[in-house]
Amino acid sequence: MSTEKRKVEPIFADNIDGVIVSVIWNVKNQSKKNYQPISVRVNFNRERWYYATGYRVSFEDYETIRTAAGSKNPKAVAKATIKQHFDDVCVTIKRLIREDDFSLANLAEAMKLPIKRNVGFTLLEYWTTFGEGKNSIKTQEQYRCAARSFYRAMGCHLVPIKDENGEDTKKRTIVGKATKMRPAEATANVVAKWEQFMDEECLSASTKSIYLRAFRAVMNSLLKSKVISKRPEMVIKAGARRKQDFLTVPDIIKIRDYDGPNKLAADWWIILYLCNGSNLKDIAQLTWTEDAIYGSEFSYVRAKIENKVPVIVNIPITEPLRELLNKYASAPNLGTRVFPQILLQAETPRQIDYRVHDFNRIIRQGMQKVCAELDIRPVTASTARNSYITTLTWHGISDAFIDSMVGHVDTKNVLRGYQGIISPKKRMKLNNLLFVDPEAETEE
Repeated sequence: MSTEKRKVEPIFADNIDGVIVSVIWNVKNQSKKNYQPISVRVNFNRERWYYATGYRVSFEDYETIRTAAGSKNPKAVAKATIKQHFDDVCVTIKRLIREDDFSLANLAEAMKLPIKRNVGFTLLEYWTTFGEGKNSIKTQEQYRCAARSFYRAMGCHLVPIKDENGEDTKKRTIVGKATKMRPAEATANVVAKWEQFMDEECLSASTKSIYLRAFRAVMNSLLKSKVISKRPEMVIKAGARRKQDFLTVPDIIKIRDYDGPNKLAADWWIILYLCNGSNLKDIAQLTWTEDAIYGSEFSYVRAKIENKVPVIVNIPITEPLRELLNKYASAPNLGTRVFPQILLQAETPRQIDYRVHDFNRIIRQGMQKVCAELDIRPVTASTARNSYITTLTWHGISDAFIDSMVGHVDTKNVLRGYQGIISPKKRMKLNNLLFVDPEAETEE
């Protein structure tokens, strides 16, 4: 009996956003031979593409496989294997559609890559476990933040985790379709989409580098475990913040004088700048001391290096800073936090890291809008530190003085060990230069 007279019903079929996928007894060549391949057929825009399953059978065997049931039946085993091929094609189509990169040509190219089957976990599950396995809380947070950024780029969002009573907690989890992504689906196109998202979020080169390195470590671990056969190619650019991520004094003054809808973010950026370009984590834990209440300076030990070489940073309370303290700081009571609104009730290292990250994001997102309104280069909280250092450098202040003001440690410089600390009067004089344009001075 001729094959072209037989009505062929698909074993499996699906419609994925207009892409018709089915498993059929492939008689596309209208061959008169009784044995034909079983293929996954994809119909899109009146065109077809076929993916071989490796089976070539008679029509009678095809019908037996199509209707097979059970687990020990050899025909049912073959059906389950064919289903794996069908699922591989469907998963790849969904990924390409999600990346706005679907075409039959791209599907054919994507299906050339080996796909690891029977992986009982998603990329997010592996990423989370991998990051939580790190010893340092800071490193764990970097992996967590990188994952959140990645999945937000894929269209997911963060929602609060509810407690036993159904109330929202401060912890958040990632939800969305892309959370089901398998490790093999994280391709170079996915990474490119993420990088574009980070650019649109105005993340610094340093932050992008940290996030991509975390992702690369996860993928390297998956590759080593043979969960994936190929790691997506990516270029991690060196952060340019130390030389390029700063603002000149005229632009800083524009932020200081800004009075638009994102005034809060502008004020907090200026606070960081006037506080010697301190990290937000240090400012968050700043407390009222006698010197701050009755004198003219704050002081703290830098959290970043407190376990290595404790370094005290002294922050002169200049008049511009005092005006912002009157607006945002707590009442000056000995031992209390100067800015309690940053950490709120956070106490554990992880809770503190969460709050600092969230507050930094508020500043960053607000400053994106401020800089757009003022037509100046986009900045983040870290730009305040680089701007502070750059301003004093352009005023001709020595590196030794600047290192002292920002809490840098240079154990290789023997001379530094014999230099006395800067006097409070000199520190105040230095920080009173922060709104003085050094280039205007030169022109005079």
